[in-house]
Amino acid sequence: MATNPLQPAGRRFIQKFGVAFFWALFFGAIFGSLAWFRVDFAKSEGDPAWHEIPRLWLARLEMVTYDWRVRQLADRSTRADDVVIVRVDEETVTNARASANSRYGMRPWPRELLGAFADELLTEGASAAVLDVPLNDASSHSCEACKGEKRVSDDEQMAAHPALHSGQVVGVFNTSARAERPPDRALTPLLVQVLAGGEPPWAAIAQVISLGLPAYVDDTGAVWAGTEGEQAAHKVLAQFEKAPSFNARAQTPEDLDREVTRSELTIRLAEVHVAGINDDAIEKIRTADGPVPELLATGLPLGADSVAPDADGVIRRVRLVLAAVDRKGVTRLLATAPLRAVMAQAKTTKLQYVGGDLKIGDRYAVPMDADGTMRLIFDDDPGRTGTTNRRAIPAWRVLLNLEDTLAQRGVLHHDNELKDRVAVFSDERDPDSARPEVTPIGALGHAALLTQATVGILHSQSIRRVTPEVDLWVTLAFALAGAVLAVAWSTALKRAGWLVWAGTLTIVTCAHLFVARSMFVEQLRWVAVTTPLLACAATFLASLGYARSIEKGLRDFMLRALGGAVRADVFRQVERDLALMKPERRNLTMYFSDIEGFTNVAQDQNADVVVNVLRQHLDEMTSVVLRNKGHLDKYLGDGVMAFWGAPVTLIDQVDLACTAALTMRDAFERHRPDFEKKLGSRLKLRAGVDVGPIVVGEMGTAHRVNYTVMGEAVATAFRLEKLSKQYHASILVSQAVVTQANKRFVFREVDVLRLGRPAVPASVFELVGSDGSTEFSTERLAAHVAAMDLYHQRKFDEAHDAFEKIIKHHDDALAGVFRDRCAALLKSPPPKSWDGAWPLEPE
Repeated sequence: MATNPLQPAGRRFIQKFGVAFFWALFFGAIFGSLAWFRVDFAKSEGDPAWHEIPRLWLARLEMVTYDWRVRQLADRSTRADDVVIVRVDEETVTNARASANSRYGMRPWPRELLGAFADELLTEGASAAVLDVPLNDASSHSCEACKGEKRVSDDEQMAAHPALHSGQVVGVFNTSARAERPPDRALTPLLVQVLAGGEPPWAAIAQVISLGLPAYVDDTGAVWAGTEGEQAAHKVLAQFEKAPSFNARAQTPEDLDREVTRSELTIRLAEVHVAGINDDAIEKIRTADGPVPELLATGLPLGADSVAPDADGVIRRVRLVLAAVDRKGVTRLLATAPLRAVMAQAKTTKLQYVGGDLKIGDRYAVPMDADGTMRLIFDDDPGRTGTTNRRAIPAWRVLLNLEDTLAQRGVLHHDNELKDRVAVFSDERDPDSARPEVTPIGALGHAALLTQATVGILHSQSIRRVTPEVDLWVTLAFALAGAVLAVAWSTALKRAGWLVWAGTLTIVTCAHLFVARSMFVEQLRWVAVTTPLLACAATFLASLGYARSIEKGLRDFMLRALGGAVRADVFRQVERDLALMKPERRNLTMYFSDIEGFTNVAQDQNADVVVNVLRQHLDEMTSVVLRNKGHLDKYLGDGVMAFWGAPVTLIDQVDLACTAALTMRDAFERHRPDFEKKLGSRLKLRAGVDVGPIVVGEMGTAHRVNYTVMGEAVATAFRLEKLSKQYHASILVSQAVVTQANKRFVFREVDVLRLGRPAVPASVFELVGSDGSTEFSTERLAAHVAAMDLYHQRKFDEAHDAFEKIIKHHDDALAGVFRDRCAALLKSPPPKSWDGAWPLEPE
C-alpha cells in the first residue's frame, strides 16, 4: 500500500488534465445548451418559467456586451445622407408663428397642407417620402371655402394631392396584438351594391367606411354598403361615380363574416408577399390602426410602425415584416415603414427571403432574422441633433419652397438636396414623435429610428447573429481553453495566487472581447460573449481548484516529510523533481549535537525557562544549518540531527557541514553565559560529524512519514557526538571527514577507535577551527601531534611527559586523558599485537 501521494509528474499531469477535461465537458455542456436554446430577449414578458430564468439572466448580460459593441461600431461609422429628416422643429414653429399664413402655425397641420407638403418633397426630387405623423383620426380642421355644391373635407383635400397617388409617399400606422373590438352601431338591414366584382375593391370599401357605413365583400368580389333602408341606399349609391345599377338586398347572417373593417382594410392594403419566409416565425398582430378612409382610398402605400423594444425597453432592432391574423385565421404579411419606404424608392413589390437576407427587388438585400426583425446599426452618436443621419432640415425650408412653387416664381429659397433621397417628415410637436426612445447609443426620436432603419436597408447592412451551433462550439472551445489554462498554470506556477487567476481570466476576457468586437465592427457579426467566458471561467476555477488540491496535498506531504525547516530553494527543486525524495543510497555528511548537562537541569528548573532556552538554542542552530544548505532532520530533545547532500546534491557538502558545526559551536558559546545563568548549571555543546554512504529518502507508513536517513555514517556520527564528552572535545569527526574537507579547516587527532561495521581501527579527530579562526596555536597543535606520535610508537613514558608539558602550558583536557592513559599503559603495557585502537567505554 502506498504511504504517500508521490507520483510521477506525467501521471499527475494526466490526472489533472483528465479532471479538467471533465469540467470542460460539464460546464461546456451547461453553458453551451444555454447558448443553443437562447431566448428572444425582445419577447421575454410575464413570469418566466424556471428554465427560462438562467437564459434570461445570460441574455441580459449578453445585451450589455452587445450594447458596448454597438457603441464601438457607432464610433467608427459615418453619418449617412441617403435619408433626410424634415421636421417641424423649434425653428419652424418660430417662423410659422410670424408668418401671414395661419395654417403653418396650426397644431397639427391641416391635412390639405400636409398633402401639399408631400407634393413639394417629391417636386424637389425625393425618391420617397414617409409621413411619420398620425393619420388615423379625422382631421380637426375645416375645409377651405368649397366651390360648387359638394363640400370637400380636409382629409379629402389631402387625398386629392398627386403625391398621395404616386406610390412614393408612405403612411405610417400603429398595430396591436389585441383583437379588434367591434363597433356599436345601428342595424343595417339593407345592403346596396356599390361596386361590381372583378375590380380592386379597396377604394370602394374605403369610401363606404368614410361614409360611416359598414362595408362587405362577397365571394365574387362585389362591395356592398349597409344602409337603414331603400331611401338611404339611393343616397349612398349617388356617392359613387362608377356605381352599378341599383341592386339592394336584405342582410343575412353570412354577411356578418364578410364585413371589412378599417383595420382589416389597412391590413389588406399594407399586405406584401415575401417568397421563402416562414409565416409562423413572424410576430403576430390582430389590429391595424390605419389612416382615415379618405387616405386609404388613394392607395397610399402603408407601413406599420417598426419600433421593437427589447424586454428592458432598449431598442436594438426594428421590424421589417409583421404578420396579421384576420378573423378567419388567415395570416397576411405586412411591411413596416422602413421597408415600405425602400420599396417605394426602388419602385418594386418583389420581396424574397433567402439565406437570412431579405431581398428587395434586384437592388437591395438586408440581413433579417427569421422573425422579421433587423438589428440596427447606428451611425455615430446622436449628439445635439437627436439623430444619427447626416442631414436633418427644418420643415420651414420646405414650406418656403412650397410657396415659391405655388407662386410659380421659378426659383426656390433653399436647395434642400432631396434629390434621390428618402425624406422622413416628423412633427416634433406631437407627443408620440417627440418622445425619446432608448437605444444603446442614447435617446433617439421616433423619426430618427425610422431613418436609421431605412439607411440600414438602403446600405444592405444589419448585425447578423451567428447561428446557435456556432455559439455552442465557441462555448465548448472556451471551456476547453479554461481547462488547458488551469492545468498549465497549476503545473508551471504551483504557488500562483488569486491575482494570477484574476489576471488570466482578465486576459482571456479582453482577448475574446477584442475578437468579438472586431467581428462586430468589421464583419457585422454578433458572436456570443457571455456564455463562452462563463464556461471558461467556471472550468478554469474548478479545474484549478482540483489541480491546486493535488499540488497542495503533495506540498503538505513534502512539508511533513521534509519538516518545516527547509530552504525555500530546496523545496522548489524538490517540488519540480519529486524523484529527489525517493529512497536511494547517497554519500551524505551527518551531524549530531547535544547539550551536555541540559537534561539534568531540565528536570529541576521552571518549565517556561527551560522551554525558552531550548527554543532560543534550537532556533539558532536551525538557522545555521539552513544558511549552510543543510537539511534539518529532527530535534532530539536539546540535540539536533542534520545532514548535507540531500535532497539536493551538494559538491562541497563536507565543507558546509564543518562550517556549520563551527558556527553552531561559536553561537552556543556566545549564548552560554546567559543560558547557564538562567538554568543555574554549566553547559557544553558536543557534536559529531561523519560522511559516507547513507540510505536517504521518504520513509514511514500511512500514519506518519519523514524524509530521513539511515546507515553506518548516521550511527558513527551519533557515537562521535556521545564520545566527545570522554575526550572533552566540542566536535568530533571521522577520518573520512578530514580526508574530504578543505585544507582550510584545522583538525587534531583524538584517538584511534573501532567504530561501525566492520570494526576496523580508524582515527577520530576534533574539528578545532579553520584558518584564522581557531584558539589553537600552531605551537600547541605541533606539540599535540608530536605527543600523539610518541603514543602511537608505544613510547608511553616520553608521551606521558609530552602530554604533561601540554597540560602545563595550555591546560588541555584531552592531553590529560592521554597522560593518564600513558601512565596506565606503563604499568600494564598492551600486547605486541595491539593496533593502537582504544576500547570504547560503555555509554
